[in-house]
Amino acid sequence: MALATPSAAADGNAPSARPEIDFFLDTLQDVPPHTLTACQGWTAHEVVAHLVAGVELLSGQARAHLERRLAPAVDDWAAHELSYQALDDRVLRRRLETGERDMTELFEQLGAPDPTAVVPGLGWGMPVEELILHMRQEFALHRWDLIGDDDQGAEILARPELLAHSVRMLQKSLLATGLAGEGGSGPDFTARLRCPRQPDLLVEVHDGKGRFALVDPDDSAAVETDPAARLLLLWGRRPADPRRVRSGLPPRQLQRLQQLLCGF
Repeated sequence: MALATPSAAADGNAPSARPEIDFFLDTLQDVPPHTLTACQGWTAHEVVAHLVAGVELLSGQARAHLERRLAPAVDDWAAHELSYQALDDRVLRRRLETGERDMTELFEQLGAPDPTAVVPGLGWGMPVEELILHMRQEFALHRWDLIGDDDQGAEILARPELLAHSVRMLQKSLLATGLAGEGGSGPDFTARLRCPRQPDLLVEVHDGKGRFALVDPDDSAAVETDPAARLLLLWGRRPADPRRVRSGLPPRQLQRLQQLLCGF
């Protein structure tokens, strides 16, 4: 069955509420399962397995809550994903489409009374509206992992709500690997990632603890880039064209910023 047009809803007029997911599913049709991706050690098959594992878990948790049952949980995520990686790729891709739409519909039901509510046993303690943003972001980033830079990717990765979601909800996990590499012994640190006509993304380390913040631009030295590339940098990725990222930082400061934003 043909996928919906990414930029429009089923009626062909209203914009899609899930453009990043629609774009991913549309793109996936032209990506063979053994394609090497930007996720280290993963082909397209493993990326799809990762997404299916997530959407089916979240769907199961959401349905359990609506049916007043105990929500399923995962203690060992790596082992959980292995069971999906073992599936036939064609099966995985069908389950990704059906599972994602099931998850989206269940999220809409849960969020209808109050999208800011945290549903017990669902996800990672995020409000429903943040879980929706999180999954949009997952599909946007993993689409880039599949095919790299293109115009559609630049459009969806530049959405300010995706960056704001990472700053609000994910800064601890995004900085965890980089800070762990320093062993808590690095000096205090401040740097900015700057985009035209947008708030600066401030990256700070104080007493071994890191944080992100969106702040008003100033005249300090910064890494200057475009909105899509900034989200990629935040997640330990780099656009294919190095000219999209320009640094005004001293080399040691730039090196530390890159270490802190080393991703997963």
